[in-house]
Amino acid sequence: MRRLIRAVLLIRDGGFASAIAGPTEILRMAGVAPRVLAGRPSRPWFRVTVASPIGTAVACTGGLSIQAEAKLSDLSAPDLVLVSSAGIAGLARGEEPAVEDGAVEWLRAAHDAGAVVAGVCSGVFLMGRAGLLDGRRSTTHWAYADHLRRAFPLTDVRPANMVVEDGRVITGGGVHAATDLALHLVERFCGRDEARDLANALVLDLPRAAQSEYAGWLGSASHGDDAVARVQRAIAERPEAVDGVDALAASVAISPRSLARRFRAATGETVVECIQRLRVAKARELLEEQRLSVDVVARRVGYEDVAFFRRLFRKYTGLTPTGHRQRFGRPRASAASTAGL
Repeated sequence: MRRLIRAVLLIRDGGFASAIAGPTEILRMAGVAPRVLAGRPSRPWFRVTVASPIGTAVACTGGLSIQAEAKLSDLSAPDLVLVSSAGIAGLARGEEPAVEDGAVEWLRAAHDAGAVVAGVCSGVFLMGRAGLLDGRRSTTHWAYADHLRRAFPLTDVRPANMVVEDGRVITGGGVHAATDLALHLVERFCGRDEARDLANALVLDLPRAAQSEYAGWLGSASHGDDAVARVQRAIAERPEAVDGVDALAASVAISPRSLARRFRAATGETVVECIQRLRVAKARELLEEQRLSVDVVARRVGYEDVAFFRRLFRKYTGLTPTGHRQRFGRPRASAASTAGL
């Protein structure tokens, strides 16, 4: 019989109950749900313990509470730690989630002992406090990306990604990215086939590549650089009409090199990446609202090279343009409805 993978789900006040219950069920059902549905004996992969810093229940956003099964300090080093979201209301006001006594030290010690440490949404901030994001790529809820960059400048924040794995540190996007993260962990520890079978048994999609499908403007003008903010607004207003970095720099009376440096420092992305991302955002709207061909959409957002546009669209969304339309576009009106029947 294989050894169970010891997993600790770290829960704290102010997160979403779904970001606790969902991953707990997914990990506990690995090796169970697919086999039971096929009429075979269950063979669980994980032993999951839900723990809070002081071993008591946590209050979740929306009025629910979840009881911890253990106190964090009572647990020995596990194979896997999953840090749930916390302090959502405060983050919306620009306040970092509170850090409970001992949580940072325990998390750092678990990683030092060889554990894989994963976190979702605002839970990623606790990983940053433990020093686990330094020099690594990471993601979080797209709305908190700038806050994460400012709090932990040594991490390379990728807000478009749903899940980012960098060695034994794995981060997930906003709220229900907890499902994607949990399935990603099943795949990492148990293999692709097990993750696919579990997703089918629980009627879930396999981990999505991007959360930019659910976000609009992923940038922020709260960085305090007026010239960069003006360039951001110019790009956002008509991304398809932007005539390169030189023209943008001239519009705010600074050199292209200075704009490139200041833009990256203020936003965490290059000017070109911002232009590309917002062109893709406009393309998404056209694909969702109109029945234009992909070639026409590409030209409407500033790309004559349709093959390049298709690659770029997939890079930022995880889907092809056609796949995006099928998933998010308005359905065609039926013949009966157009005839008023």
